[in-house]
Amino acid sequence: MRGNMEKIILDNRYEIIEQVGVGGMANVYKAKDRLLDRIVAIKVLKDQYAEDDEFLKKFNNEAQSAAKLNHVNIVNVYDIGEDMVLGRKLYYIVMEYVEGTTLKDLIDKEGRLSNHDITDYSIQIAQALKSAHESGIIHRDIKPQNIMIDKYGLAKVTDFGIARVSSNATITYTSSILGTVHYISPEQAKGKIVDEKSDLYSLGAVMYEMATGRVPFDADNSVGIAVMHIQDKPRDAREINPSLSDKLNSIIMKLLEKDPSNRYLSAKDLITALEGNLVRVNETPPSDTARIPIRVMEDKKEDTEAIYVSASEDRDDKEKKKPIKVLPIALVALLLVLLVAFLLTRPNKDKIEVPTVINLNQDMAVRELEKRGFKANILRTEESDEYDKGKVMKQDPNSSVLVEPGTTVNLVISEGREVNVVDLSGLNINNAEEALKEIGLSIGRTTTEYSDTVEKDMIIRQDPKPDSKVQTGTKVDIVISSGPEEKIENTTVPNLVGVEENTAYDLINQFGLSIRNVEYKESEEYEEGLVISQSISEGTEVAMGSAIDLVVSTGKKEEEKEENQVKNVDLRLTINTENDTFNVKIYKLDENKARTDLMYNEDKSKEDLTEEGILNLNFKAILNTNFEVVVDDESYGVYTVN
Repeated sequence: MRGNMEKIILDNRYEIIEQVGVGGMANVYKAKDRLLDRIVAIKVLKDQYAEDDEFLKKFNNEAQSAAKLNHVNIVNVYDIGEDMVLGRKLYYIVMEYVEGTTLKDLIDKEGRLSNHDITDYSIQIAQALKSAHESGIIHRDIKPQNIMIDKYGLAKVTDFGIARVSSNATITYTSSILGTVHYISPEQAKGKIVDEKSDLYSLGAVMYEMATGRVPFDADNSVGIAVMHIQDKPRDAREINPSLSDKLNSIIMKLLEKDPSNRYLSAKDLITALEGNLVRVNETPPSDTARIPIRVMEDKKEDTEAIYVSASEDRDDKEKKKPIKVLPIALVALLLVLLVAFLLTRPNKDKIEVPTVINLNQDMAVRELEKRGFKANILRTEESDEYDKGKVMKQDPNSSVLVEPGTTVNLVISEGREVNVVDLSGLNINNAEEALKEIGLSIGRTTTEYSDTVEKDMIIRQDPKPDSKVQTGTKVDIVISSGPEEKIENTTVPNLVGVEENTAYDLINQFGLSIRNVEYKESEEYEEGLVISQSISEGTEVAMGSAIDLVVSTGKKEEEKEENQVKNVDLRLTINTENDTFNVKIYKLDENKARTDLMYNEDKSKEDLTEEGILNLNFKAILNTNFEVVVDDESYGVYTVN
């Protein structure tokens, strides 16, 4: 379906650009939201699940679960919908498009990650899990393939494909979906009820792979791997990667404990442990030889004495050293001047650059500064329309300034500002966007609904509701009218079996149906020209315009006459049309060349044409029958069956 999906527009809004991924349940496409003019990712449920009510329910649950979450390390879910495309119903979820790579691809490329990167990515993933767990949602499928790393190094967890509210969720081997077996927790593999600690185990398996380049357990089949998770102890990660820090190794192995009670109690506890493992990037290890400043001894004598001491010498040895006579005072002064000049002009090798923490939340800003060797001081809070509540709006010193390690960076934190939400009902999306922008708000998730009372493209309702008090920067979800739902008029299929062919055509037209294919077969039961069978049974209620297939009798074989022989007609037509799809009809002609019966009626597309633009038609007709081919109401000639 990959090629066919490109350039398709879902729900007259999302233009598919290209396929970017394949998952267990769905294909993922890069697309453009033409309504909001932004690039999004769309997950489209695979065909084999589209008719399965259980999978559809889980697919909807994925969107509903993920849409509740709002965190910098979680991929945002914008919309969910369904649409008819090429005669098939597609179910889809619209998500934030992350430009970057998966953590799995990064591990495959790097082999093993550094202690710093393992710690950094693990903290970000744990922050995502903390947010989800606090909302009562267990991910159940944490794996490197479900973690995106954007071009700025920000980790984002995606695919809450089997996430359900933890209070009533269980997963067993009989379920349709299991977490990826290489990262599955022992309790999940046993089919027991899982909680937050199951996600922590899976994160431990991911950290193990980041550290060693391999998964904790591997075998020839999924069952074997699951059994190893339940019974076996993984090889110590530091044995595989001696460069792994002892602290980080200890954290990983604790996460991979079989008994959930022996793991960290929560993602918050894990974050605390990981943050304690952070290494100051700009710290310099102590040198073997300490630098001792020159000490000028004041004396009334003409000469002075200076003492030079090696760091390896102990204090007693220093005291026993015999002072060394040095140069006269004038020469020493000159040397001191030169030394000061050198110190003032040499490069600031010991200074480090202040990072930008503007627009980060307070905790993240403090952590980022401390990670880089700075101290953070919350100077004050101020109201702000530009920055969300809790975000850093000012910093001093500013970013890119070179300062000494340990310098204090003063931060001003935004208090945000409360505003009353305006009433958007009856506005179109552009006017709503302007109205929200004026008071510091913006449009969030957009969905559509049919409405008999609200004009198409106008807003039906919103969340938060009008006059609600919210912080500036809040996103307002809106529901947009698709206009009145198109009413489908139904008709009842008549009985056509045993009816003469021409009469059957008349009945089909009379009941608002159309003919799709007519097949001719010999019959011992039905005389020549009578309908043997119909594709839709008599009495079935269908939509007006539905197509029906007929099988018409050619009579008994021994009674066939030359003039009534049914022939296979192979017709090659050169089609001249700019349309992607077109309709082909074949009419039977009477002796005056006037159209009578409709023998063929089928929609075609450019994919049915050869490279030379030729359409091959194959159908059955009685010998010497005159017929006319019509394409999109344009005649393509009159022919005779011979």
